[in-house]
Amino acid sequence: AISTVFCREAMVTNRHLFRHALASLRYHRRPLLAFHVYFTILAFSLLSPVSGWLLSVLVNLADASLISNVDLARFLISPAGLLWILVSGTLAIVAVFLQHAGMMLIVSHGRDNRFHTSASALWRVAHRLPRLLRLAGIQVFVQLLVAAPFLLIIILSFNTLLTDYDLYYVITEKPPAYWGFLAIMGAMFAIMAVVNGSLYLRWVLALPILLLEELPPRQALKRSAQLSRGARLNIAALLLTAGGGVALLPVILALVFEGMAKGLLAILPEFYSLLIPVMILLIIIYAVLAVAAGFIGVSLNSLVILKLYQRGQGRHVGLPPDPEPRQVGVLAWGIELIVVLLALIQVGFVFNSWNTPEDIAITAHRGSSLKAPDNSLAAIEYAIDDGADYVELDVRQTADGHLVLLHDKDLLRVAGDPRDVWNVTLAEIQAMDAGSWFSPAFEGTRIPTLVEAIDLMRGRANLYLEVKASPQSPGLVRKVIETLEQEDMIDQTLFAALEPAVLRQAQLLAPELRTSLLVHSVIGSIDGQPFDVLALRDALISPARISNVRQQHQEIHVWTVNDRRSMSRMIDQGVDNIITDRPELLAELLAERAELSEPERLLLRLRNWMW
Repeated sequence: AISTVFCREAMVTNRHLFRHALASLRYHRRPLLAFHVYFTILAFSLLSPVSGWLLSVLVNLADASLISNVDLARFLISPAGLLWILVSGTLAIVAVFLQHAGMMLIVSHGRDNRFHTSASALWRVAHRLPRLLRLAGIQVFVQLLVAAPFLLIIILSFNTLLTDYDLYYVITEKPPAYWGFLAIMGAMFAIMAVVNGSLYLRWVLALPILLLEELPPRQALKRSAQLSRGARLNIAALLLTAGGGVALLPVILALVFEGMAKGLLAILPEFYSLLIPVMILLIIIYAVLAVAAGFIGVSLNSLVILKLYQRGQGRHVGLPPDPEPRQVGVLAWGIELIVVLLALIQVGFVFNSWNTPEDIAITAHRGSSLKAPDNSLAAIEYAIDDGADYVELDVRQTADGHLVLLHDKDLLRVAGDPRDVWNVTLAEIQAMDAGSWFSPAFEGTRIPTLVEAIDLMRGRANLYLEVKASPQSPGLVRKVIETLEQEDMIDQTLFAALEPAVLRQAQLLAPELRTSLLVHSVIGSIDGQPFDVLALRDALISPARISNVRQQHQEIHVWTVNDRRSMSRMIDQGVDNIITDRPELLAELLAERAELSEPERLLLRLRNWMW
């Protein structure tokens, strides 16, 4: 009978329910916002360190470094990696549960005092923590159990369809197997969305039931299933509508604000005494609006679920009595003080990070690879003409022990031959056309040897050599070192690899050789790596990471950055070397920045920090 009433009323009053949620948000906005700030601080200061500590323990047990893409993949498919994913996912769900719980408790509270109500909600959440943890754990476990068969099909299809291809070839050329895998993966994710979404709708009311009726987690889940029976499609429509609007809010805000800010800066006179304060004001306004958008999204989602529960009950359910600490106001003011201090520290850190050098080295990624086939002599020549200080090249070993410049493990992308390079002789490789794939103008281009590239570059640019080690070429590192010594190129070469073991082997063979660790993904810490350079993917660059690298007296390089805005941002972050497919664009940008005065550079850094 209850579910029938709930179904009938929900079908008619979804719009009113959403309006009621908005009204509650407006009425309780002060304590809700205070709790949002409190909880954000606590989540970052408590939950994140727990996840990080667990990761460190598991990494040490698994003897994994977790700094290259290969190491990351090996760890994630290991038992330790799967355990970390499970625990971290559970912690993330717990964080969502706790924040929703606090906001539901605030709305169910009788008072609207910002400090007392929000701090009281924080206390009540902590008081119910064991039950909230059990509820989150049950839902995560069952959701993973339901999703496991579909995820297994995705893994098996990947291993069946794509493991025989070089990953870069798959990404760039997109063979039929790639589209087949995407079709299977899309179908599995669609089925998972339906199955797991149905399970979510079944249990969507469990949280308010646990909080307001004080039922154990399993009973709360059963009662949620009873209340939502027959109305789940209607609930789904409401949640998707509300969730879609909330998700679009930050995107719309960013687009509108960016357009307005750019228009304003375009019409203002070029007086730095005016532009700099305007930029700072715009940054503050945008930060406040972004925080407000996030707060509205989180709180509205919580209140919609609470209103759904109250609608199903047919009445308002009050908050059960609960003891509170005496000095709740002191706790609230203490957290407010922490917020202010953290904000001031962050502002000071940002301004200190702007004091960066402008002498950035330019590295051409596989040569000027947008003008000529990558790793070709033509690409190297273009890179030198474009002003590159280094030319980054990839080296592999043929079946008969020769060193050739090739990024992929096979010859499918550049020459149409599916064989792996270690199964092909140098004579066979040099008979192939490795340029027509790029443009008819490069028909007949050959895959060069490392020695040919050195002869072309000698005295004109330094060599940034990525060694593509593999079990099929066990002598590759030794062969590369011997070639560099024979060609007298040790001092002009930066030896790079994705695997730390490869670099350590090179250091043993040639201690004077400079080494660069290419970091694709980071989980855990990269501190203490015994290499001259850390070369990070652009998404991994941050002021804090750069500061840590500087303290270890290492250089920090970034790859692969191809647009002016990103290049300028990396310069302002303080990197030493930018690896790019467009060295001529970076050279032009550095020349322009060299002509700027200090106030102009400060203004530019403000713009880059914001946009």
